[in-house]
Amino acid sequence: MRRVASVKELKRKLDERYDAWLLSRLRRELPEGTRERFEREVQKYEGEKVERGTKEDRKRIDADTPVENRDQGGTDTFFAWFFRGEGPRGVVSGANIQQRFIQRGATLATFFERNHVADLLGVAPGEVETTLSQVLSLNPSGLRNELRERSTQFLSRAKKPARADRFEAVQAAAIDILRAHPGPYQQRASIMWHERFASSRRSAHAHEAPEIGNWLDLRTFFTEIRSRPKLEARLWPRPRTEDLRVAFRERELRAQLLAATARLGHALVDLYVMTIRRLGSLELRKQEVAEDEKTDTELNRIVEYLDLLEGQMDTPRPTREWGAFDELADLAEHFELVIDVNAPDAHGKSLAETAKTFGQLLGEQQPVGGMSGQVNQTLVKQFRMPGYPLVLVTTDLLQEGEDLHTFCSSVHHYGISWTPSSMEQRIGRIDRVRSHTERRLERKSSPLGGEDMLQVFFPHLEDTIEKLQVERVLERMDAFLRLTHEGLGTIGEGERKLDSRQEFARGPRVAPKPRDTDPLRTAFPVVPELLRGEVRRLAASRDLAGATVERFSALAQGELPDLDVMWEDDAPPGVLLGTVRIGPRKIPFTLRLQSVGARPLVRCVSPLGAVGLEAAETTLADAVARQGARIGAVLTKDDRSYDLTVEGDVLLGDAPATDASRVAALLRRVCRQADDLREDQPVEADDALESFRAELERESHDDA
Repeated sequence: MRRVASVKELKRKLDERYDAWLLSRLRRELPEGTRERFEREVQKYEGEKVERGTKEDRKRIDADTPVENRDQGGTDTFFAWFFRGEGPRGVVSGANIQQRFIQRGATLATFFERNHVADLLGVAPGEVETTLSQVLSLNPSGLRNELRERSTQFLSRAKKPARADRFEAVQAAAIDILRAHPGPYQQRASIMWHERFASSRRSAHAHEAPEIGNWLDLRTFFTEIRSRPKLEARLWPRPRTEDLRVAFRERELRAQLLAATARLGHALVDLYVMTIRRLGSLELRKQEVAEDEKTDTELNRIVEYLDLLEGQMDTPRPTREWGAFDELADLAEHFELVIDVNAPDAHGKSLAETAKTFGQLLGEQQPVGGMSGQVNQTLVKQFRMPGYPLVLVTTDLLQEGEDLHTFCSSVHHYGISWTPSSMEQRIGRIDRVRSHTERRLERKSSPLGGEDMLQVFFPHLEDTIEKLQVERVLERMDAFLRLTHEGLGTIGEGERKLDSRQEFARGPRVAPKPRDTDPLRTAFPVVPELLRGEVRRLAASRDLAGATVERFSALAQGELPDLDVMWEDDAPPGVLLGTVRIGPRKIPFTLRLQSVGARPLVRCVSPLGAVGLEAAETTLADAVARQGARIGAVLTKDDRSYDLTVEGDVLLGDAPATDASRVAALLRRVCRQADDLREDQPVEADDALESFRAELERESHDDA
């Protein structure tokens, strides 16, 4: 049944087919003046492929590559050799262009950044600084001085800050000012600060920042796509929720995923062709250098790229190549599905973490994936994306336990199993709820044809033993399905040997095709008696749950007896964040709404900081025994803002009138215990809540 020696050989054949397609496209689309040099690079690639083979590349493909290792490219395909890793030396390669988008100091580093200040103020770049001056009632000079002073805390001590770092610092400084300024922008600025910029502050920051420049009014891909509503709706649709925090996070996650895909996936091919057409050469000496920030060069590139995407969008799909727009539009349309199957914890992570996750997920892409020996989770996740790999060749390794259905509608059995259940398991990897096939069928309004269904192929040679093997397997699969629906039983092991003369004499055995109108039958019918039963009510009704959340949120609207509390804005639902003043100290805390049956319970957590639990074990035990505090310890080797907390909880009474006094007593006890413990542990005595906020919110999300 196997006409190929292994996964490796079949992958190699498909790699060759892909190379033929990609090279044909590049030869057709690159400027005529670049083709001679391009052909020399193709010859160099073919020589290196023959010389190196694919031995080392297979080691990289068949095992998970540590994410901290740099992409080394490879010779599997021209895409891997020319568009990944460092690329060939001496030419403007796809890898060279990719690095210009990724490196913080490169001219394209801010191409896919978001101008959050422009978004917040609702103005276009060019009007941001003026509008911000008016909102804050500062003259331009005063505004620039304030921004420059605040931006130091977001810059490292490098002598010359990188382009992207300078942009980030000025944006963060402006949002920091707006979140403290009462007015119509304060709430949204506070959300942006906590979700996007609070984690950007550096502990060892610069003492002096460079001039502000035009970073407030910088135009990026995301500022300019807003002027093209049709394209924006397809690639970066606006959230439908009215929850400002949820909407901001979704908008940012979509932007991160779009940017990573455009830089690392098949869409990079279009970016490369666009760049070479502008340069008119593959020679490095003619490559664009860092331009003055005041020129419109970067804006011209952005407009050119948007024109390209818009042109692809407006061209009927059958008349053009699969390109950047298709990959990015599929990603946008099925954003929630992609997140659910590949990064389900993204909604609870900080945005800094999700940006890193998407970069790791989409790195080292290959047009054809091959897997044997052990599961490569990165490759599996990439196959669940709309771009590369377009084909995944695997052994029985992925027969169970992995979902491959999101953008795949066909299975080719190049090796067959004698067991019908094994064959069904393989098909079941893509025959699932929310699959590519199901989504396509839901959109179809015309009568269904065979090509619309999920496609399953059994490649074989006619008039050979392979044909007999396939017929026998299909016969057993049909019997298996009938028994599954019609009654208990077994099809037995059957004879695993074939008498070719007898089988050829019998002729083909084709199972009768069921009619579309025939209903499925089952050996386990649901009888009416099983549907009768008592309808029981939930312990807490929807109305009670809503009222309890409002009751909990009201704690931050009033005063707590004998406590000086500073509440934080825009905490997640069911969570309150704040700081209690105890003398000169500021003690951060979070309150989390939980329940015991139908009774609401408030849990208080106050983080102490990172104390190093192993070193502090003895003194910590003595202090806890002396104070009677309840502590929480986070045992992990990961870098965290805290690994020790003081905790407590209280049940709320039937009447909301006692809530403030109960919670005040809880806060007073927990925060005083936290303050006392700080004196015995090597932690800062006045850590700001912002240092802990991201992890406190994530743990609150995990507890929910």
